[in-house]
Amino acid sequence: MENNLAVILSGCKQGVPAWQRILYEKYYGFVFSISFRYGASREDATEILNDSFVKVFRGIVTFEFPDQEHALAAGFMSWLKKIVIHTGINHCKSKANNFDWLQHEEAVEGPVEYDHDEPIQKMSYEELMKLIQRLSPAYRSVFSLFVLDGHSHKEIANLIGISEGASKSNLLKARKQLRKMLQLIQAQERSNYE
Repeated sequence: MENNLAVILSGCKQGVPAWQRILYEKYYGFVFSISFRYGASREDATEILNDSFVKVFRGIVTFEFPDQEHALAAGFMSWLKKIVIHTGINHCKSKANNFDWLQHEEAVEGPVEYDHDEPIQKMSYEELMKLIQRLSPAYRSVFSLFVLDGHSHKEIANLIGISEGASKSNLLKARKQLRKMLQLIQAQERSNYE
């Protein structure tokens, strides 16, 4: 079977399981890396991944093919990423009660200052992802959307259904929690060497 994206997507639009499997295998790593940001565990990430692909296979008929292969690949990746992010957000919301999403409504006025030399900046991606997964669903979603996916607080507020102030507050609190977790890990490491 040919691995041309247009051919694969055409096969998926027709509902051919073999083409769906090829698309799944081709984009598994990409989708899992995004899913992992929103899940509290590997199992959650796998659930987000599978739900995302179900949505992709159901919604592929609405995806419009650009004429050029490069534009097709970029357009498809963007469309796929949106689906995974929305699926991840919905997953977080389903795992959290409404109170958890609404309790952080305190506004943060003005620009938020961050220390870019903080220990989190020195962590590997894998270490950071393990810590992010320990955050509450609200903090994890806002942190992932802002820091990892590059959304503005206005966009996050619209995606999640909270105020911009709550988004800023959740991000600030997520960073503080991550910093505390990292400090505990570093203190444990120091005590192991003494």
